[in-house]
Amino acid sequence: MFSKTTLSPQSPKYHSTRVSLRDLLDQPLNIRGLTFDHLDVSLRRHLGLLRAPITQRYLLAVFAVLVAADPSGLQGRIPWAIYLGAWPLAMALFLLLQAGLLLALAALRRVARRPPAYWPAVSFLALAPTVVVMDETLERLAPVGHEPLLSERFVVLGVTIVMFEAIYMRYVKPRIPARAELSAAETRPETGARAGTQTPPDAAQAPDPAPAAATEDEAEAREDARTLLVGAQPVPLNEIRAIEAREHHVHVRLGDKTLTQRARLGDVLAQTRAEDGVQPHRSWWVARTARPRLVREGSRLLLRLADDSDVPVARGRQAEVEDWLRTHIG
Repeated sequence: MFSKTTLSPQSPKYHSTRVSLRDLLDQPLNIRGLTFDHLDVSLRRHLGLLRAPITQRYLLAVFAVLVAADPSGLQGRIPWAIYLGAWPLAMALFLLLQAGLLLALAALRRVARRPPAYWPAVSFLALAPTVVVMDETLERLAPVGHEPLLSERFVVLGVTIVMFEAIYMRYVKPRIPARAELSAAETRPETGARAGTQTPPDAAQAPDPAPAAATEDEAEAREDARTLLVGAQPVPLNEIRAIEAREHHVHVRLGDKTLTQRARLGDVLAQTRAEDGVQPHRSWWVARTARPRLVREGSRLLLRLADDSDVPVARGRQAEVEDWLRTHIG
């Protein structure tokens, strides 16, 4: 009497509701840092940072400091060998749980992009089960009575973690070259014919418009959320008009104000794409959003921005600038 409808993997309705792990890895997380600054982070980028050699060296340094400072208060209460082994186990468990929370947040962001999450809150949430598991593990390995070994130090441990994360964001992460970070973060398994599988003919011939529209919306959201790390300061890319380098500092024009940070222009520009802007001079970079146009004043060649300010164009870069303007400005 009633017909039964079966959704096949090639069905448009099937694809419109399916979310792949790749989608979750690339989902912008809308997270605020310790000082409520916007963090341009996805789970894939976070995992890429953990794979960076400088991050791994920093984690080794953190391990050494934790062993020496003992914020857990475990020294003298458990055998030394267990004490040494407990720290790397706790660190690995914490990082695993933190990644799991970021994955859950990515799934939530598929349906709700606000309100922003607070990074220290994520760290405290990952710490709570870590402490519970470690308390149980240590009690089995080195019984010292019924009192919890770590739970009573939860706040001290949490503040210690937030402090180490703040140091990492301020001094370590800026030293990771942007291209290296992205190459580590964006290594993806190959799919389709290159991975040894075949794409169903129906799927190849009849792409589903609904996922395409969703993908475009997500791409626009990612573009709006992009930031450049200038020194230790994340700056929304769509607010930048131009960047000038002077000695050891860069001066970032943001509409009606200028941000000055100690940084190298090359490190900042390594985070940009070709379509984001152009470098007309070794000391300058101009964003596409500044709507530059090429003008000549006497023998000087200049880029005139939408606010009528001028940026010098080096003679050796004239052809490159003209080509970029034709391609991206028209």
